[in-house]
Amino acid sequence: MENFLPDQCDIVMEGGVTSGVVYPAFVARLAKRFTLRSIGGASVGAIAAIAAAAAQYKRNRVRKDGHGCDDGFHKIALLPRRLRERVGSTTRLLSLFQPSEVLAPHFRVIVTALDGGTRFDTVLRVARALLVNFPTGALAGALLWLLGFAVSSGLLGGHLPMSIGIWLASGLWFGLSMLVAGLVFAALQFALGAWRELRRNRCGICPGLRARPDNPPALTEWLHAMVQEIAGLAPDTPLTFGHLRQSEPSIELALMSTGLSELRAHRLPHASADLVFRASELAHLFPSNIVEWMKQASHRTPHRRQTLALLEGVNGDLEDYYFMPDADDLPVVFAARMSLSFPVLMQAVPLYRIRALPTPGSKVGLLRVWFSDGGLTSNFPIHFFDAILPTRPTFGVILRDDLPEDLPQAAASPARRVSLPVNNNEGITPAYMPFDDAAGRPSLPRFAAAIFRTIRTWRDEALTRTPGYRDRVVLIRHKKSEGGLNLNMDRKAIGVMSRSGSLAARTVMARFLDPVATQNGWLNHRWVRMRSTAAILQDTLSPLVDAWHDARLSPSYAALWQAQGEAALPAYRLGRESRLAGEILWKGILAIPEQIRHADLSSHAPRPQPELVISPKQA
Repeated sequence: MENFLPDQCDIVMEGGVTSGVVYPAFVARLAKRFTLRSIGGASVGAIAAIAAAAAQYKRNRVRKDGHGCDDGFHKIALLPRRLRERVGSTTRLLSLFQPSEVLAPHFRVIVTALDGGTRFDTVLRVARALLVNFPTGALAGALLWLLGFAVSSGLLGGHLPMSIGIWLASGLWFGLSMLVAGLVFAALQFALGAWRELRRNRCGICPGLRARPDNPPALTEWLHAMVQEIAGLAPDTPLTFGHLRQSEPSIELALMSTGLSELRAHRLPHASADLVFRASELAHLFPSNIVEWMKQASHRTPHRRQTLALLEGVNGDLEDYYFMPDADDLPVVFAARMSLSFPVLMQAVPLYRIRALPTPGSKVGLLRVWFSDGGLTSNFPIHFFDAILPTRPTFGVILRDDLPEDLPQAAASPARRVSLPVNNNEGITPAYMPFDDAAGRPSLPRFAAAIFRTIRTWRDEALTRTPGYRDRVVLIRHKKSEGGLNLNMDRKAIGVMSRSGSLAARTVMARFLDPVATQNGWLNHRWVRMRSTAAILQDTLSPLVDAWHDARLSPSYAALWQAQGEAALPAYRLGRESRLAGEILWKGILAIPEQIRHADLSSHAPRPQPELVISPKQA
């Protein structure tokens, strides 16, 4: 029991847009004691994941070469400071989100609405932003109101009382009503323009590339440059999943994206060979060296090019279409951009799938698949690197914006912001989202928000309460004015959240590297998982034996296996060695319930008890 302290770990990071400023300090601090082996995330967690993978890749190279001390993690630690830097009149964080030119006025209004403050202040700021950014609508509304006023005054014959009080009240009413008319028409121009231009701009405001040549780098460009710098690679040689896999020790990177057109989650890198991209479309979303790399990588699969040339129903220039590179050749930045396509804020990424066309008489063609934010289907994919019996800890980070806005700075210290279960009775309490007003009646906006959040996060919430999961998930709290969609977050808030990330890593290390065995989180985690797994296996195997010997089934499962499936459709045939190996496997499994029939391993097992189910592998 002396060598129980782990020196390797996996990490999974939750999405949260600008809340991701907590991750660089978390990763850098954790890397002081651990080798990162598997790294995953969704949305902004994907940004932190590829940065961490790049740093571990650089560290592995330095150790292998035997010279140099730059392992990449110190550059990750500097990211919060870089994001706080002034770029013109704003922070670098806000400069990363550059809207397309036609949607720039809409973006300015949205940023104004997200700047925080009281509701009254927010309303005033948004009203001013609408008038300033949509003057045509405001002027049209004011002129139409004046026209209506003139017509109504003429109909009234112009007979109005002439007292000073009435004149003052009339003047106030005149000015306010004209202002309201201008605001209504400015909002109408905002809505109509957004409807039209979002459709033309891939359902998002920001493409990820700089709007003008003299602008600072936008999000995707900055991300590519950052990853290349951390990994120590030239800009024209993007860090790929193959680089990570071939590193020593190997690094597994997994990100989450959502294929909206296919109504399902996608784990990246992809494992399918039927995805196609159009170079002219990706040129609006990715740096040119990324697009060129993917084109060249696609040419390394000539059989696919022949398949593509035979497709029916492809419109336009066929040479503009390319098969997606194999997983090893896929740049990690490409996958991260697919994961962080936050709806409306970031433009969605279009790819194509080879499949049957949904029209009579058609054979095979290309159907466009739109990929959006990974957080839509799993904002916290803690299940990515799970194993029945873990050989290294997988740490998770989740974010909550439930700190009161009026909490004094001293009370909102990092120690108040970070929490990790220190025993097996903590972390069980489920999340709570109140939507009652002061009178005890449900608020309709909050009710709708609760519906949307439940649809998105029910699985994540369930896993974070499950034994063997909750003990390794650290919670970082922040205010609603920090993180989230606060794109214009000030430098002080960025610094506070960064320090929270560092404290989260120290908290995890203190728990899982505790030299006292009875207080060590890793030993406790292994025991809890082993205890839960034993109960799960017993509950799973007992019904399996009943099904195997069920006299109502003809042919029986044993006969089906012996016949290699010939009694059913001739599919998934077995070779002789596989059939014999399977017989040994089934006999061993079927013997287990009989040997332990007098025990109840579910008694006093950790609660809520997990279950072992078959589900499609995300790929």
